[in-house]
Amino acid sequence: MWTSPGRRATAIKSQGVKRVVGVSALGRGVTGHAGHVSASLKMDDLIASTGVSYRALTMPSFMDNILRQAEPIKNQGMFFWPISGDRKAPTCATRDIAAVAAKLLLDPSWSGQASVPVLGPEDLSFNDMAQIMSDVLEKPVRFQQIPVEDVRSRLLGNGYSEAMAQAMVDMLTAKNEGLDNAESRTPQSTTPTSFRQWCEDVLKPAVLS
Repeated sequence: MWTSPGRRATAIKSQGVKRVVGVSALGRGVTGHAGHVSASLKMDDLIASTGVSYRALTMPSFMDNILRQAEPIKNQGMFFWPISGDRKAPTCATRDIAAVAAKLLLDPSWSGQASVPVLGPEDLSFNDMAQIMSDVLEKPVRFQQIPVEDVRSRLLGNGYSEAMAQAMVDMLTAKNEGLDNAESRTPQSTTPTSFRQWCEDVLKPAVLS
């Protein structure tokens, strides 16, 4: 059941919660106007204000988001997004996020508040991803950048409110301007699942089904 952010913060204090691990986003200190990312960072601040020991998993876009485009990849050999095809950025698999979160939740030794970047193993552009998809699927796949306003129109057509559609547009605009490139990669922030492995394990079965 959905509860408001304020009620969650109240529950953390009233129930004596000792440690919290949250799913958040990259971008703190980079821009104050990034839609859903800005909302995630404000949520981190609200949780931190309770005084609980907190680890915010700060992440770029998920590889698994591409599953939403399995149909055009299968039928048209294309996928679309309002990001430059040449912009290299980190991307991570949700299974690696889960592994990092589980490790933290099972470790009682940490305290205090900090961010934990989860950046996958490498920075890739959408054109790089298209080439990897082509190799794995054994068929040509190409990426096509689309206007961000096309995304807004599609979201509104699917029943999104104006505010939710604008938040998505603001987030994508910020990502296209380098939001996800602000965090330097370290051995600690590098997670194991490569995009090629993800395509073999997840995308290929989805496209071939």
